[in-house]
Amino acid sequence: MDLLSNTAFEGNGNTHPYDSIDRDYAVSSFHRTARLTASFNWALPWKPQNAAKWLLGGWQTNGIFTLQSGAPLTISNGVDISLTGIGQDRVDIVGNPGFAGDRSRGEQVQQWFNTAAFAQPAPGTFGTIGRNTLRGPGLNTFDFSAFKNFPMPFSEKHKLEFRAEFFNLFNRVNLGNPNTARNNSLFGRITSAGDPRIIQLGLRYAF
Repeated sequence: MDLLSNTAFEGNGNTHPYDSIDRDYAVSSFHRTARLTASFNWALPWKPQNAAKWLLGGWQTNGIFTLQSGAPLTISNGVDISLTGIGQDRVDIVGNPGFAGDRSRGEQVQQWFNTAAFAQPAPGTFGTIGRNTLRGPGLNTFDFSAFKNFPMPFSEKHKLEFRAEFFNLFNRVNLGNPNTARNNSLFGRITSAGDPRIIQLGLRYAF
């Protein structure tokens, strides 16, 4: 979890009007270093005969896979140490905010970054760290669905559609962003996550 370079990144406004704009020159808050989205749509080639055709034939499957790096994070002081009455002061960086080596998910949840790497600035100052200098957790999810139309024997215009939809099919834990306010007791801790697996079944009658 290295600090991001300030070279050739986009600025999108001065966070603190009294601070140097140089520390606001960073990636935009919606920036993602990498994002991959892949989808498929496949009509299963089974062609059973007789009664089995009504039940086993005509299935269609769909899927969307999303892989994305984490969102930028700005470490705030949480206290108006600059005495400007605005309350958007950042912190002094005094060490390496990253951890060496792999860590368990539990360790990441308890402390996403090294909180000891940040200190409260001196009164009347704005902090030495820039805007959007860290990254939060990424996203990895796969949504899947299967559809089938059952034709009605009494009319070609009448159909019964069955839908089975699975959001986050593999039930992967996608962690939320950590708390980034230094004066908060939960500083550096992750307290939220994305949705677990959600299954939705439905029937639709068209005529």
